[in-house]
Amino acid sequence: MNDASPYAGNTRFSNRKTGLGGPMTTVFKRYFTKFLAPMLVGAALGAAGGPAHAQDAPVSLTIGSFQQGSSWYVYAVNLAELLQDELPSGSTIDAPPIAGGVGNPALVSKGRADLAFGMAVVGGWALEGKHAYEEPLDNLRALVGGWDQYYLVPMARGGDVDPELGGYLKAHPEANVTLLRRGSIGSFGGEQLLQIAGAGEDELSSRGGSYEFGSFDMVKSRFASGSGDVFVQVGTRGHPGITEIAQTTPSTFLAPSQETLASMRENYGWQVATLPSGTFPGQDADIDLPGTTTTLFASTDMSDDLAYEIVETICENTERLKQAHKALSGFSCENGAWKMENNGLPLHAGAERYYREQGWLN
Repeated sequence: MNDASPYAGNTRFSNRKTGLGGPMTTVFKRYFTKFLAPMLVGAALGAAGGPAHAQDAPVSLTIGSFQQGSSWYVYAVNLAELLQDELPSGSTIDAPPIAGGVGNPALVSKGRADLAFGMAVVGGWALEGKHAYEEPLDNLRALVGGWDQYYLVPMARGGDVDPELGGYLKAHPEANVTLLRRGSIGSFGGEQLLQIAGAGEDELSSRGGSYEFGSFDMVKSRFASGSGDVFVQVGTRGHPGITEIAQTTPSTFLAPSQETLASMRENYGWQVATLPSGTFPGQDADIDLPGTTTTLFASTDMSDDLAYEIVETICENTERLKQAHKALSGFSCENGAWKMENNGLPLHAGAERYYREQGWLN
């Protein structure tokens, strides 16, 4: 999620950045208390307190996404501009660069953002209180799913290695794994995938290998120096970080076995998606990978009328949104924006009403 976009001309936004993405630990809660709560308290009170929004009354909304330069931030800024144009006069829409795939469900659940972008697979975790979450966030509701396609991409340093993930790990029992910081969706997914493939952190360490978590600059440095062997990251087609590594260091994109993919789906809720040949430099074959998609969600605090109007605005202006980012080239509400597998969450009642009126949901 790393393609820059100009800021919205008539949309208020914050310059505060965050790498937030981990479970609801003490550190996570302190972050909320110290940084996010003061910034968003006005919007939170406007959303969670008082009477339900009416369609003809101005609203104040905060959209959670991710850091500046990410695809979700681009989505959020352009969505904010669209809603600013379509919602009642006097409405204010904020699109601050917060908080990420794992952080956003907690923001919305606790009323610190009114709606946010997330991943369907993570929505399922949040709903059930699994993996990244200590307790269920059962007040989350989906608005629009299926914005794009994400892949969990494993790659190995070297252009002449076994392209099958299990075969590579068997041939490199002491591999050094590099992942982005703990708590990010990339690190969660990478650990899940490698654990199933027989190279979890403890198992790999017992064989002389290692796991290292850090920044993208760290990953690039390890690959370039030869001290990093495997990198796993979630990304859309054209993801700049994955592309940069593939362009600068001979690399092989690794294919998980069908058994591994089935286990990722059964145990963690990942779908299976095919990464087309040529998506990244040096990738000369289609690869089946764990996959998920972007969803926009709110909470049960949002009124049915407002949820309906947001969904209607998005679904009737998809061509405008698609101009914002190449990852949205295939976006259409008709392609299953209401489906559970594209959201990971049950539909908001207002969203459900819109989809039923269109005849898409029976």
